[in-house]
Amino acid sequence: MKMGLLVTGRLLMTAASCLIVSNWCWMTVTHAATTQSQVQVKLTPSDDDNAVSPVDPDDPSKPYPGDSVDDGNVVGTGSQGNLTIDFVSNLRFNAITTAGGPVSTTAQNERAMIQITDRRASAAGWTLQVTPSPLQSNQQSLTTSLKLGTVQLRPGTGNVSTAPSVVNTDELVAGVANNVVTAKANTGLGTWLVVLNRGRELTQLQIYDRQLTAGDYTGTLAWSLMNAPS
Repeated sequence: MKMGLLVTGRLLMTAASCLIVSNWCWMTVTHAATTQSQVQVKLTPSDDDNAVSPVDPDDPSKPYPGDSVDDGNVVGTGSQGNLTIDFVSNLRFNAITTAGGPVSTTAQNERAMIQITDRRASAAGWTLQVTPSPLQSNQQSLTTSLKLGTVQLRPGTGNVSTAPSVVNTDELVAGVANNVVTAKANTGLGTWLVVLNRGRELTQLQIYDRQLTAGDYTGTLAWSLMNAPS
C-alpha cells in the first residue's frame, strides 16, 4: 500500500509537470500578426454664410432675450459671411450731475455683449477692435475714455474650440482703434460671446472735463473684426 501511494504520487507530479510544459510551449508558439489599414475623409469648407442670430449670454441655447436699456436691439447685425460680428449692444450709462468733473459712471445694461462667429476652414484667428468716438450734445463735446471692465468670454452651444484671449480692459481712448479680444490661429472658432458689464468691474465711462453742461450726450463705438491675430 505504501508503494502504491508513492507511485501514484509520482505519476501525479509527472502529469502536472507535463501540463506546465505544454502550456508554456503553447504560449511561445502563438504570435499576433499586425498590419495597418487607412482611414480617410475629406473636409470641405462650409458654404453656410447666412447671418447668425444672437443668443442669450446666460443660456446660449436660447435666443437673445433683449436688454431693458437697449430696447429693440434683439435681431443682430444681419452680417453674412464666414467671419462676422453678429451682435453689438448699445451701452447706456447711469446719469450724473453737472457739479463738475472729472467724474465717472457705470453702464446700466444687463446683457451687454458682442457676438462673433468664425466659420472659416483656415482657422487663421482674428482680432476684435473698437474705436470710441467723443460724446457730444448740442452744447458741449466731452473728453472721455471707456473701460470695458471685467470681460467674460462664453462659447456658443456645442462649441469646443479653444477660447480667444482678452487683451485690453484698460482705458479705450476716443478716436483710437483699440484691440479688445484676439484669437490666435486654431482658436476662437465657432460662435463666441464677449460679455460686458458683469463680474468684479463694471463697464465704466470716464469724463475728464471740469465744466459740464446739462444735456443728453451720445457717441459711437465702432467695432471691427480683423481676419488675423493682432
